[in-house]
Amino acid sequence: MQRCTAKNGISRAGRVHSHDAHRARRLGAGAGLAVLGALAAGVAGATDYPTSDYLTGNWGGLRDRWQQAGFEFFLNYTTEPMWNVAGGEKRGGTYLDNIGADFLFDLERIVGLPGTHFLVRLSQRDGDSVSADYIAPSEGGNLFPVQQIYGGQTFKVVNVQFNTRLLDDRLDFAYGRIVANDDFLRSDLYCQFLNNAICGSPKAVFFEDPFAFSAYPSAQWGARARFDTGDDRWTVQAAVYDADINLQHGDPSAKPHNKHGDSWAFGNNGVVLAGELQYHLNPNADRALPGIYKLGGYWMNGDYRNISQTDGSTVQGNAMLWLLADQMLYREAPGGDEGLWGFGAWINSREDRVNLLDDQLSLGLVYRGLLPSRPRDSLGFAFTRGWVSNEQNVARLAQGLPTQHAESVYELNYKFVLGRGITFEPDVQYIQDPAATGEINDAWAVGAQITLDL
Repeated sequence: MQRCTAKNGISRAGRVHSHDAHRARRLGAGAGLAVLGALAAGVAGATDYPTSDYLTGNWGGLRDRWQQAGFEFFLNYTTEPMWNVAGGEKRGGTYLDNIGADFLFDLERIVGLPGTHFLVRLSQRDGDSVSADYIAPSEGGNLFPVQQIYGGQTFKVVNVQFNTRLLDDRLDFAYGRIVANDDFLRSDLYCQFLNNAICGSPKAVFFEDPFAFSAYPSAQWGARARFDTGDDRWTVQAAVYDADINLQHGDPSAKPHNKHGDSWAFGNNGVVLAGELQYHLNPNADRALPGIYKLGGYWMNGDYRNISQTDGSTVQGNAMLWLLADQMLYREAPGGDEGLWGFGAWINSREDRVNLLDDQLSLGLVYRGLLPSRPRDSLGFAFTRGWVSNEQNVARLAQGLPTQHAESVYELNYKFVLGRGITFEPDVQYIQDPAATGEINDAWAVGAQITLDL
């Protein structure tokens, strides 16, 4: 349910503000040089809205003037046309898209509130799912949808949040209507890929019913605190969220409310507590290879559907753990970001009566700048596999349905950064054992992602 172009919190904007120098240290030497280069360009009079990155550019200097006054606006269009060309249950394809609009207000510049920004994010989604309509319609879709921008196909108010930075920008608070997946289980490498099992986070954490751990374009009331140590090696973050995103009050059979994200009532199904500890390897090195390693989890105290039963009964409480790793494996030049990156993610359920998947494993490689003449392009290959909880099969056997075991996806793509804010990314996916029943032929899906930043 994520949008590939969504960034964490407010980090997509405000690139000339003082907190970006600190973010450069945290992101590693390659990304750091890129951000510092942007800062230097700003000093020299260059715009933060060049036509190389935005189709409409700087609007004759208007966007720079707005930024100096404390306001930034971003508009993105993303589409992922995809076809099931072999296997599955039917041949066919769909066209779907997401229009995202971000409004960012620097409250320090506007009203003198130090270190504080206000973000409003909107989404409009349309279109149908290849997974649900063609690959495995008899099961409502395969476990890992091949198009990550499917979900919440309507207009939605997403983030309505404040961010406040303190202690030389090392302490960051986000609060308001926020998105859990903006901060947890994230990697800059995941959204090289189109499959929703990888972008924007491992899918296993989102199967609880009622839905309680938000991902774009859904948001929930919450507050998150993040602290970076002075040596840039450690980050710790923790958050609390209202778990009743769709105002179902812990009743899986209740009709979901808040379709458009504009009903801001507090729910009645407990809270989600999330935490994550991050270790940054070689954060400022020119030659040593950077990496980031994360250990985290969440705990919920509400009521969720007992997937082992067919009578609509619920279980109180849910929990999952995760271990994530991103590591640069080869760097083409000292201090550069071009080269080969690898990632891994493991998700484990601590309550198999609630979570459809008791484990998920993802592994991937991303090569940035493989072709010397195209340093902004990237090549990606990823694998993910999810194992269905035995508790789910208790209920399926009682209903005379085939049991589910495991589904795997292999994905290969190449992202062309064409300039003018346009990217084009041909993509192919092999879905092994769609819906994990052993009764649907392995499928091949081909398509592309096209993004346009206005």
